[in-house]
Amino acid sequence: MSWAVFAVLGLILGSFFNVCIHRIPRRQSIVAPPSHCPNCRKRIAFYDNIPVLSWLLLRGRCRHCRRPISPRYLLVELLTGVLFVAAWARFGPTWELLRALLLISLLVVLALIDLEHLIIPFRLSIPGLVLALGTALLPGLDPLDALWGALAGGCFVLAAWLLWRYVLAGLFRKMGVDQKEGMGGGDLPFAAMIGGFLGLGRVAVALFAAVLLGVAVGLALRWAGRTGRGQEIPFGPFLAAGALVGLFAGREILAWYLRFLLGS
Repeated sequence: MSWAVFAVLGLILGSFFNVCIHRIPRRQSIVAPPSHCPNCRKRIAFYDNIPVLSWLLLRGRCRHCRRPISPRYLLVELLTGVLFVAAWARFGPTWELLRALLLISLLVVLALIDLEHLIIPFRLSIPGLVLALGTALLPGLDPLDALWGALAGGCFVLAAWLLWRYVLAGLFRKMGVDQKEGMGGGDLPFAAMIGGFLGLGRVAVALFAAVLLGVAVGLALRWAGRTGRGQEIPFGPFLAAGALVGLFAGREILAWYLRFLLGS
C-alpha cells in the first residue's frame, strides 16, 4: 500500500500548494491567516478542507457565501497526488525519488502561478535551483551532471531571449506586427532549476518537449481564435510539462534518439 501513502501525501500537499499559488503572487503569508474563503473571508473549517472530498461534497462552493470555488483547487490536489504516485512507481525508495518529489512540488506551484499571473517568482525558482544543486550531493547522485543541466537550462532560455530581442523582434516590426517580449525574466532561473534536477541529458529532452508543446498549443489556440496577435502565452506551464516528460521518460527518449541517430 505504499502507493496509497504517496497518494495521500500528494493530496495533502496539493491542498497546501493551492494556498501558495493564491498567496505568493499577492505577497501574502502562506502561514497566516489560516485557510479562508477569498470571497467572504470566512475561515474554512477542517472538515471543509479535506483534499478533493470537501470540494466535491460542497459542489465547488463556499459553505458560507455559496460563491464558486475555482476547480483549480480540485485539479491541483488530484494532479499532485497522481504525480507523487507516479514518482514512487518510477523511482522507488531512492534519493532520486526525493528529488523527483521536490521537483514536482515546485513545478506545480510555479506553473500554476505563471498560468494565472504571468509571473514566475524568483523567491521560489532561485531557492529551487539551490535545492536542485544541493540535493545532487546526496549519495549515488552526480552533482556535476546537475550543474551542467542547470547551465544548459539557463543558457537555452538566455539564447532564446537574445534571438527574440535582436533578430525576431526586428523582423516582426518590419512586418508591422506588434509582438510582446518573447521570454519573461522568470523563465531563466526556472529552466536552470529544472536542469539542476534533471541533469544534462534529461533537460535536453525536457526543453525540446516544452518547445514542441508550446508551439503546438499556441498554434491550436490561434486557430481556434482563443488568442489574438501579440497576446502573451506563459511559457512556464510548457517548461513544467516538458520537465515532467524529462523526469519520467527522459532517459528512455534520449537512449532511443541516440540509437536512431547512430543507426543501431
